[in-house]
Amino acid sequence: MLFRLAITAAVALATCTAAVAQTKVRLGDLAQSLNEIASRVIIDQGLDKKHGIAVEYRAYPTLDGLFTAIRGKDVDVGFGGWTAIAQFRGKGFPVTMIFPVGRGVTVDVIVPTGSPIKTIADLKGKKVGSFAGAAGTATVLFRVVASKFHGFDPGKSGDLQFAGPGLLPALLDKGELDAAVMFDPLAAKLVASGKYRSIGNLADAYKAGTGEEFLWIGYSSNDDFMKAEPEALTKFTRAWLEAIEYVKNHPEVFENYGKKYNLDAAAIKLLRGRVIADYTTTWNDATLKSIRRFAELANSVMGDGYLDTVPPAAFSTRFDPRK
Repeated sequence: MLFRLAITAAVALATCTAAVAQTKVRLGDLAQSLNEIASRVIIDQGLDKKHGIAVEYRAYPTLDGLFTAIRGKDVDVGFGGWTAIAQFRGKGFPVTMIFPVGRGVTVDVIVPTGSPIKTIADLKGKKVGSFAGAAGTATVLFRVVASKFHGFDPGKSGDLQFAGPGLLPALLDKGELDAAVMFDPLAAKLVASGKYRSIGNLADAYKAGTGEEFLWIGYSSNDDFMKAEPEALTKFTRAWLEAIEYVKNHPEVFENYGKKYNLDAAAIKLLRGRVIADYTTTWNDATLKSIRRFAELANSVMGDGYLDTVPPAAFSTRFDPRK
């Protein structure tokens, strides 16, 4: 009798264990990224467990480190600008962007409050710094906007410089830069301080010039994980969509994020409005066509070697659970 009970208990335990088994998803992000907000909601609110996955959030101190992890399959899902993912795929790295995240509402060109510079057009011949590096999506977007809509390319005139986001405000203060391409949360913190102001949001500037929404960031996966765990990627996107709705309806999420990065009340309020406006979930053939149109503009500005082609395998909509 005892033996039979032991067997029954073992079978029940094994059944329960199987029922709650979670597929692990290693999620890579840039440290202090806004993607952390919804990513933490997925974990803290148990949205990953709800959908049968276990998300492990990994933050990398540099963009190069994050991209190395994405290319090297050290993460299963990773955030990044779509231009980088397209380039990686074009160079033979088996990575694919599977869902959009942000439109670039949180990317601004910042100047000191007392600067005479009023618009992006006024930056011709001025020294501009960018956090994103020479080939980063934000840098390329800035060059496209300046070149196509204002008649100058700071990348070709030698007026474009690169530095970490934490260094750019000091360079502005010293007068070594006239303006800086910045992203949140630091951009919101700087504007809210009153010492700096935005002369233009790059996504807005692109839409004004083309009539199209810009797509900045998405998340990607690699061929091996897409083949081995396709359901896990669909489940992750379900969790991501739920997390976005949670973020929109729970202001305390931003309070917690702001405290972590020493943002004051004004910066938190500004950041919340910008982040919510930045989220995008539109992921269809029209989105992919607009991506390719930007790629053509970018290639014409950056020259041969930059997005000469955008391989079809660089993007996939098949993990969108709404399809």
